[in-house]
Amino acid sequence: MATKKITITLPEDHLAQVRAFAKEMGMPLSTWLAKVVDHEIRIRKGLAAMREWELEDGPLTEEERAAARAELEKAAAGARAKSSKRRGTAA
Repeated sequence: MATKKITITLPEDHLAQVRAFAKEMGMPLSTWLAKVVDHEIRIRKGLAAMREWELEDGPLTEEERAAARAELEKAAAGARAKSSKRRGTAA
């Protein structure tokens, strides 16, 4: 993927925190920020897809929502385990 160098301005206390977050994840600040932006893009696309779904097919039932929550929790648990393993800590 092509990249472009940019300049951004952040409050100093935010900069200190994001640098700490990036260090904790073992990645350069720019990589960490790119991952955060990618995450936000995926969330917004997912929400747009949900709005489109509901316009075409109506709202999800409570059963469908419960199944989705279960899948999300399963995925989150897997991600936590993977992250813990990468950092060498227990989940």
